[in-house]
Amino acid sequence: MQVSTKLFNQQSISRFSELTGDIQSIQSRIASGKNVLKASDDAVAMINISAAKEKLTQIQRYSVNIDRASSRLSLAEVALSEIQSVVTRIYELSIQAKNDTYNEDDRKSIKAEISALRDLAVDLANSKDTSGNSIFSGYRTKVLPFEENSDGEIEYKGDQGNHSLKVSETVTMPTSINGVSAFMRIETDDGYTSLFSILDNLIEEVELVGASDESLENLNNTLNHLSINTTKIGASLNKAETQKNGLGQRELLITKTLSGIEDADITALITEMQSLLLSKEAAQQSFMMISKQNLFDFLR
Repeated sequence: MQVSTKLFNQQSISRFSELTGDIQSIQSRIASGKNVLKASDDAVAMINISAAKEKLTQIQRYSVNIDRASSRLSLAEVALSEIQSVVTRIYELSIQAKNDTYNEDDRKSIKAEISALRDLAVDLANSKDTSGNSIFSGYRTKVLPFEENSDGEIEYKGDQGNHSLKVSETVTMPTSINGVSAFMRIETDDGYTSLFSILDNLIEEVELVGASDESLENLNNTLNHLSINTTKIGASLNKAETQKNGLGQRELLITKTLSGIEDADITALITEMQSLLLSKEAAQQSFMMISKQNLFDFLR
C-alpha cells in the first residue's frame, strides 16, 4: 500500500506538471498571438513559417530594388526630357539664324545663347542620383561622365556598362542608360556622332552663315534619338510599376498564408485553457480526497 501511494503521488505530480505546462504554453500563445512559438510545437508548421518569412524577405528586397531602379530611371527621364527641351530651343534659334534679316550682332547673340544651352546640356548629361552617383556614366558611377578637354571638346569618361537590379526571381531591370547610348551615337549622314559635336559644329557656323541644312537635320536626328531613349526609359518605368504591383499581390498572399499558419485563434485557445484549468482543479480535488495529504500547499 505504501508503494501504491508513492506511485499514485508521483503520477499525480507528473499529471499536474503536465497540465501546468500546457496551461503556460497556451498563455504564452495567447500573449504573443502566435500559434507556433518553437519547433517542438509543430515542426512542419515551423518549417512552413520559416519558408514563408524567407520568401517575404526576398520579395521585400526585390521591392527595394524596384524603388532604387525607378528613382534612377525617373531622374534619367527628367534629364533626357530637359535636354530635349534644350535641343528644341537650339533648333528654334538655328532657324532664326538662317533669317536674312538678322545681322552679325543678332547672330552673335544667337551664338551666345546656343553656347549657354550647350553647356546646360553638358550639365544635364552629368546628372547624379540621390546617392551622388552619375546617372549616365555606365558602371563608372563615381566619375563625371562628360568633361571638356583642352581643345574645348566634350569627352565621355564613363563606360558602356548598363546597370541593372534583380526585381524578381527571373526578372532584372535597368536603372539607367549609359552615356554612349544616350548622347554619343546619334545617326547622321556622315555616320554616328555625339550630341556635343553636333552642337559645337552648329555654334561655329551660326555666327558666320547661320545654321546649315545639315546642322538642322542633325538637330532633328538628335531630337528623335533623345525621344527614343526617353520612351525606352518610360517603358522601363511602366515595367517597374507592373512588377511592383505583382510583388505586392504576392506579398499579400504569402502574408495571409503565414497568418493562417502562425496566428493563434485566441477564442479557441481561451476555451482550451479554461478546459485545462477545470481539469487541473478537478485533478487536485481528487488527489486531496484520495491522498488526505496537504501536498498542494507543499507544491505551491
